[in-house]
Amino acid sequence: MKPQPFRIHDQRVVKAFVEARRSHTADEPRLKLAWSNWGFGTEELSASAARLEANGVEHIELHGNLYSPDMGYRPDEVLRILGDHGVSVSGVCGMVTPNQEFAHLHPHVRQRAVDYFRRQVEFTAAVGGTYLLFGAGSVGRPVPFDSYELQRAADTIRLVADDFAAAGIRGAVEPIRPEECSVVHTFDEALDLLARVDHPAVQHINGDLYHMLSGELHIGATLLDHGHRMINLHLADSNRRALGRGLLDLDVVLMALYAIGYQRGDHYASAEPLGAGGNPYAAMNLPPDTDRLDELVAVTATTWREREEEILSASDEELFGLYQITE
Repeated sequence: MKPQPFRIHDQRVVKAFVEARRSHTADEPRLKLAWSNWGFGTEELSASAARLEANGVEHIELHGNLYSPDMGYRPDEVLRILGDHGVSVSGVCGMVTPNQEFAHLHPHVRQRAVDYFRRQVEFTAAVGGTYLLFGAGSVGRPVPFDSYELQRAADTIRLVADDFAAAGIRGAVEPIRPEECSVVHTFDEALDLLARVDHPAVQHINGDLYHMLSGELHIGATLLDHGHRMINLHLADSNRRALGRGLLDLDVVLMALYAIGYQRGDHYASAEPLGAGGNPYAAMNLPPDTDRLDELVAVTATTWREREEEILSASDEELFGLYQITE
């Protein structure tokens, strides 16, 4: 029986994983699991850190909540709280809204984005983060102003690129599905934007499994082709819920990441199961439902580790049989 097109891409991933695995050492590192905490809403950082510690999640992607010089996290306090729970900062999630965005039609809105991201760059460096991610346009504004948004975004991002470089922070653009954002929906479009920015400090991609389900032909194939430009991958199942609660083939994602050596260096996989909806930013201003958040973290972390162990311990023959590889 001839396999469907998606299965052919799956098979490519499996073969690449099997080949890469041959060079693994006895002390080969595991993928770095993190959590993007803005989905925890207004919860105190200490409670979030305790939840991550309880589930063995050692890294956190912090909400970029320095919306003014007087608002948001304070580095010393953040480091103290996270240190108490054995959690380190992987990076910061920049929040791009209709009031501060790189692609906006109005210069004063773009300037607010520049000012906002300069604060986040300084904060990211102060707490030991390695990357700062952003969308090219605003989440919650899916209708474009005009056909020049991509170039406006590139020109505005370039204004803060030197700040990224001076702080030693890697800038990463996140492709976002068109139902939420007007510009840069795929990895190819992100690469086009980065080429237009043309600055060494802003040359990376922040992937997101949920957005990739709608924007990419095949998640695993995209990771094989462009994963070397990716420094963080947001995790959620096909319904944007906890891993293991949808239809996503997580094994293919894990195999693709290992196939490109993503387990080495400062590369992270940050859970971000936000639930359905066209404007998930509403979640960051809501009081926490602690029981739901406890379950989200526990199920996601357990599923990730179980599937990671399964693919690493599976024999070549088992993988080839499961994915109908006969050659």
